[in-house]
Amino acid sequence: MSVISGQAVENRRGGGIDTTELLRPLPFVQMDARSDDATKENIQSLRPQDFSISGGNYYDNNISIDGVSATSLHDVTAASGDNDWNNVYTQTSQTFYIDPTLIGNVEVFDSNISAKYGDFIGGVVNYEIRQPKDEFSFNITTGFQSDSLVKYHAPIPDEDDPLDAPADFTKYQTSVTVDLPVTDKLFLLAGYTRAESNVQYKKDPELGSLTHYNGDVSQNFLLKGRYLYSNDLTFEAQIAHSPYRSERDLPNTYNGLTTSDSNGTQGYFSALGFFDTTRWESKLSLMHNNSSRYARNQRIAWRGDSVDWCFTTRNCFEGGVGNLNQTQTDYTWKTDFSTYLQSGTLNYGSELNYSNAQKSRDEEARYYYLSRSAGSKEFSCAPGDPACNGLNAASRDLVYQPFNAEVSIYNHSLWGEYLNTYGNIDIRAGARYSYDDFLGNHNVAPRLTGTWQFVPDTFLTLGANRYFGRNMVGYAINEQVPVHTCYERQLKNAPDNSYGGVPGKWDACNFQPSVTNYSSSNLQTPYSDELTASLTIPTPLNGHLRPKVVYRENRDQFSRSEKLTDRDGNDYYTMSNDGETDYLGYALEWSGSYKSHFFNANVVWSETRTNGAVDYTYEADDQNELVYYSNAIMSMADLREQDARQNFAAPFKASVNWATGWLNGNLITDTSLNYRGKYEYLTDSRENYTDNEGNTYDIYEDTNTGSLTTVDTNIKYYFLNKNIHNASVDFRIKNIFDRVTGNTSNYQIGRSFWLGLNYAFN
Repeated sequence: MSVISGQAVENRRGGGIDTTELLRPLPFVQMDARSDDATKENIQSLRPQDFSISGGNYYDNNISIDGVSATSLHDVTAASGDNDWNNVYTQTSQTFYIDPTLIGNVEVFDSNISAKYGDFIGGVVNYEIRQPKDEFSFNITTGFQSDSLVKYHAPIPDEDDPLDAPADFTKYQTSVTVDLPVTDKLFLLAGYTRAESNVQYKKDPELGSLTHYNGDVSQNFLLKGRYLYSNDLTFEAQIAHSPYRSERDLPNTYNGLTTSDSNGTQGYFSALGFFDTTRWESKLSLMHNNSSRYARNQRIAWRGDSVDWCFTTRNCFEGGVGNLNQTQTDYTWKTDFSTYLQSGTLNYGSELNYSNAQKSRDEEARYYYLSRSAGSKEFSCAPGDPACNGLNAASRDLVYQPFNAEVSIYNHSLWGEYLNTYGNIDIRAGARYSYDDFLGNHNVAPRLTGTWQFVPDTFLTLGANRYFGRNMVGYAINEQVPVHTCYERQLKNAPDNSYGGVPGKWDACNFQPSVTNYSSSNLQTPYSDELTASLTIPTPLNGHLRPKVVYRENRDQFSRSEKLTDRDGNDYYTMSNDGETDYLGYALEWSGSYKSHFFNANVVWSETRTNGAVDYTYEADDQNELVYYSNAIMSMADLREQDARQNFAAPFKASVNWATGWLNGNLITDTSLNYRGKYEYLTDSRENYTDNEGNTYDIYEDTNTGSLTTVDTNIKYYFLNKNIHNASVDFRIKNIFDRVTGNTSNYQIGRSFWLGLNYAFN
């Protein structure tokens, strides 16, 4: 376990509300490499980044807030882009976003994980919100960043596709907390945070190159209470709400504004106490997330010369892909015990959970396309025909029916572990049993870790553990989503058989989209088997050096069969457990201190190999997702299989951190160096391929991303530090030496600054 203290969080965070950037220096954590790209969408987003731990997928982690799960059950990989009709784009694997200024500790488990934790095959991250203080306190923190505080690096220009200017943007954040001791036993913490981004976009030339702004808004509301009932019993309660809204107005679409939500609500009530030699805690909790989108319920492809807002003879788009509602609700009761025996310590507990996941479309959504110009004779449009304007009419209509898909899961687990010392050997042996009524599997995960102190202050640690993954119900939801229906009509109604006249009536197409079903029968729960070894050695500067190796075999991962066809000609897939991933990581870690100076360093080499564990929700015959790669036209699903996991699997990374205080503690600096080795991945070449029938496809190619070394520093200076008042300014500088990888497809951010101002009364 690695613990990032609240003070380290404050000193190290880079500005904004992204909590996962705190994990970047940890040895077995891999971040999303695409976050280096200065796309306008990346800059606009205030969401936490995705990350991988010990070779697991970014959605295979167990993320919690104060021990309450904040991990999505939905398939967060499913959305293929802005025009995906059945999935919410830009959702993350987290259902609740927390402001870093509220964090007391961050616990990160990457290997040898206690039987207390389950539902993961990556790692465990628990963000602990700080406790209310015993004395009245008031804190306000503000921050600001804009494009004037950022150095952009342009990619190699493409003569056929000129680059837009880099993003003009502003970001703001304000956090307010109040600690209120109501009595000598009751203490409250209240907090509010608002973060906002505004980014300037430009419409495509076909739509007049007009500028407009899109933005994200993230808020946090928190009320936490602690009541000391007696020396042996403490009650704690918390309610938190984190509404998040994002705007996306597509550059190639008129009236195409889409707003997406990711609103999380969390609450719990817990009791903690001691009885004889047993420490116990019981917690009832609720987590609700609403990840929905709102857009116009019809999208039309007009011929450009038929509308006054389009400046091309080709197609221009109007409208959106419709509303989509997606929710998840978790009810959980956890009880943990720790009994101190004469011969050791026995830890044990239970967990009961009921989860409900829903996705629905309340109103019918339609896509009109294959539009034709009227020619010499205008179309005579029927009243209320949305895809006919006299000069132009659409000949095909895709109808996306309303639906309400729902999956409920009940699961329970029991766990126990025994800790004891035998001479100079410490042993922790345990197991976790779990069952759920969704897959119907009884799973037993043994956990064993031993540490041998063979010379003073020098330890050899060996571990063998199994972890079972969390249910992800995306495929079960997709089974309940109806396939869209195709209609078409005749437009050649003029006497000379030219386009014009009265459009014909809508009839079912001669072909219909494939029906895609995902069978979920007889599936095993994905699991990970882990072997670890490490050696902890004392060093000068009160330090420890630890070489460590982690090997994992992730098996029974969900994958999709080849396309099958039933007797009625409908396509379907079966779900299988054929996906697998092997991970091998070597790390060398060191930490030490000298007076007020604190040091951490690590270097890691790792290899991740994946077979068959790609996103099984992609439809291989979906023509909206066809691309060109390696001299062949293929689906985005097949392309993703080529590129699987490389984004979160840089083979070599290193980190060095130095934190200290100066001027009697009035000046605090925290400096870190991060290195990521080069690796290869697939990217859009920004060029197109046109086949013999005139169809155009994005060309993807292999790209070698160069190695990258960045140095970041955070500087906090207290210009007021008297009695109960203190005030400080923050200068958070990322990438001091302005280094980038030289990626050729997007702008990249080099050196950047975040400015902050803080005041505290306590």
